[in-house]
Amino acid sequence: MLTSIRNLLILLVEPSQTQQRVIKDHLRHLGVNNIDIIPKGKQALEAMPTLQPDLVISSMYLPDSTGTELIQKMRLHNGLKNIPFMLISNETNFRYLDPIRQAGVIAILPKPFQITQLENALATTLDFI
Repeated sequence: MLTSIRNLLILLVEPSQTQQRVIKDHLRHLGVNNIDIIPKGKQALEAMPTLQPDLVISSMYLPDSTGTELIQKMRLHNGLKNIPFMLISNETNFRYLDPIRQAGVIAILPKPFQITQLENALATTLDFI
């Protein structure tokens, strides 16, 4: 059983190397060191059964799909359907965010986000797990 943010294994699905670095730095500042980074949705889906992340953090727009498509595919896969999912996006349109909410996203963080927002979302993930 996970008792600390530090013990989380996170899969970050983010195509931008700059955003990867920013998010990874924030996670490390909070004590998370188990971070796998994959830039594409399809690659992430293929890797998840092996990686078995405690949390998937994804941007909305990926080179081969969207964060919405990623979480929807996860929810259809028996081994992935219960993995918490966090979206980090500058998208604000209800039309695009509602399907991801309906799929059971644990948190939606804006770009840019405050480290306290990330910390709260990670705490919510621990409560969920």
